[in-house]
Formats: sequence, structure tokens, C-alpha cells
Amino acid sequence: MKFRGFMLLVVIYITFIALGLPDALLGSAWNLIRMDLSTSLETLGLMTVAIYIMSIFSTFNAPRLLRLFQTKWITFVSVLFTGLALILISQVNQFYQMLFFALPLGIGAGAIDVSLNHYLASHYEAKHMSYLHSFYGIGVTVGPSVMAYTLNQGQWRLGYIIVGSLLVGIALIIALSFGLWRKEHQEERNDIHRKITLKEILKTKGALESVFIFLIYVHLESLGGVWIASYFFIEKNVSYAVAALFTTTFYLALTLGRLLSGFLSNRLSPNLLVRIGQGLMLIAGILMFLEWSWVYLYFGIVFLFGLGAGPIYPNMMFMNAKVFEKHKLSKIMSLQMGIGYMGFGLLTPLAGLFFGKVSIAYYPILISVMCLLMIYITIHYRKHTAHLSI
Repeated sequence: MKFRGFMLLVVIYITFIALGLPDALLGSAWNLIRMDLSTSLETLGLMTVAIYIMSIFSTFNAPRLLRLFQTKWITFVSVLFTGLALILISQVNQFYQMLFFALPLGIGAGAIDVSLNHYLASHYEAKHMSYLHSFYGIGVTVGPSVMAYTLNQGQWRLGYIIVGSLLVGIALIIALSFGLWRKEHQEERNDIHRKITLKEILKTKGALESVFIFLIYVHLESLGGVWIASYFFIEKNVSYAVAALFTTTFYLALTLGRLLSGFLSNRLSPNLLVRIGQGLMLIAGILMFLEWSWVYLYFGIVFLFGLGAGPIYPNMMFMNAKVFEKHKLSKIMSLQMGIGYMGFGLLTPLAGLFFGKVSIAYYPILISVMCLLMIYITIHYRKHTAHLSI
């Protein structure tokens, strides 16, 4: 790989740290935020809905944006707006104000996700896709770690200021890297991201199954990031800071799982790595349901859950370039991510409503059931792609 290509890859990896940094902040700090803003446990679901409605809007419109603008500009503007939104969230004193600043968070996340995943799938090897999402894992590990540190001081607002400032700094790095990016000519963008009807996409073999795999996986990942701290705080009676560390553990394991997936990508097929990950997540869900006398044993179970989650998203994303035609790629990826965001923005808030009205004690059962459903759909997806070496 040439030096310019390597340096650009470094910048893209750093950008995915920026994508991950805000994602687990709210869930890890919610127990203190809701008391500070005098709101209830389940209103976390409203914030999640607001963020991911905007993420879905941004994701579905990503092919159109990619026709109009080069990837580097979409990436720079999205990271900058996200960083500024986080800093402004630190200044709110009412919950509805936090909902307002959720809008740029969602738009920025969706635009970055589709643009950079398409760029990597089109121009780099499978291992780089796993490594890319490992850096997302670094972001979502560092974010709640910063928040856990500030929570120990009784300050959730400081956590938002620190993370927001990091994102603004990363946006400046992206701006300085503009000369490294491959120039995307208008004619090329029009061809690769051409307009395709939803009906044509849904008739493509394996497309619908892949969309549902992303939906369920994203829901499972968000259950780990958004609700795991509340589960252990409420059901296991741990402190705010220890509860936040369960979120950190999940994302640390997610990161290591993706790094390991990158190392193994030359020996194991993406399809096999996906199946291994799904199996580990199911085992973790079952183990979490069981009662253990030593609460810190749950850290190992949560680690297993995150480790299993690690390989699924990047390997499914990489398989897109092998399974689907080039001119359909960005449209299918935007559909996968847009529907996938509903796992965050619809299924996870519904789970939160259930937890608030019934009991969060059912959290491990929900994880296990969703894992079984994901495995079942993956078997059908594999039938449509069995002729390919994936």
C-alpha cells in the first residue's frame, strides 16, 4: 500500500473513532442525567428515537448525497456538527432541549456510516473493514470510560464537553487530509450511486435477509450499549460508576472481537466469522439469565457478549461487495443501515418501554430470543449466497 493510501486509511480509522465516541455516552450516564433533568427511566427511549429517526433519514438519503458531494466533504461536515451538538448538550437544563440537539447527532452518524463503509468496501480488503469497525469500538469504549471518570466526580456534563471537543479536533484532522482522498468525479458518482427503485433492490437475492440481519444485530448491539448499565444498576444493585463499566466492558470486547476478526480474515471466511459471533452472543444471553453469586462474574459474560458481537457487522458489510452488483451497493447498504438504525430507534425504545412498565429483569431473555431469530434468518441468507466463496 502506498504511503498516501496508508495515511488516508489512518484518517478514516480515526474518523470511525469519532463515530463511536458519542454512541454509549447517554446509556452509561442516564442514571444520573435523568435525576439531574427530573425525567423518568423510559424517556431514554425518546432520546434514542430522536437520534435514530434522523440517522435513518440521513442513511436513506446517503446515495443522493454521494452523488452530489465527495465522501471527504460529507465526512468532515458530519463529524464537525456532531462534536458541536455534544458540546451544546452539556449546557441543557431540560430534557426537551436534549431532544433538539439529538437531531444533528443522528444526521451526522448516518452520513458518516454509509459514506465510509461504502468507501472501504469499494477500495480496501476485508481485514480493513474489520479494523475500521474496531476503531468504532475504540470510540464506544473510550466514550463511556470518559463518562465513568466524570461520573465519579458527579459530573455528566463534563463528559459531553470532553467528547465533543475530541470530535471537533478529529474534524480538523479530516480537513487537513483532503489532499489524500481519491478524487470522485461527477460522472463516476452518478454511475456508482445511480437511482434504483426499492422494488428492484428487494428482488435482489439475499438483500431482504441481509436487511433483517442488520436490523436484529443493531438492536442487540444497542441493547448492550443503551440498557446494560441500567440492568446491572437496577437488578444487581451496583453503583453508577460500576454500572457504566459494564458498558465499557461490552464495547471493549466488541473492539477486541473486531480486531480478532481482522486477524482471522485471511484464514476464516466472513460467513464463518459471522456465525461464530452469533453463537457467542446467544451463549452470553443464556449465561446472563442465570443467577451468579459473584456479581463480577457478569463482567466475563458481558465480555463474551461483546466479543461475539464484534465480527458480525463488519463481515456482513464486507460481504455486500461480494454478493451484490456494484451499482446496487450504496443503495443496499443505505437500506441495511437505515433499517438497521430502526433496531436502535424503534426496537430498543420499545424494549425500554417494556422494561419501564414491566421489569428490566427480562433483559437477558430478550437478548437470547433475538439471537435465535438472527441465526435463523442468517441460515436463509446463506442459502441465497451459497454459490459464493464468502
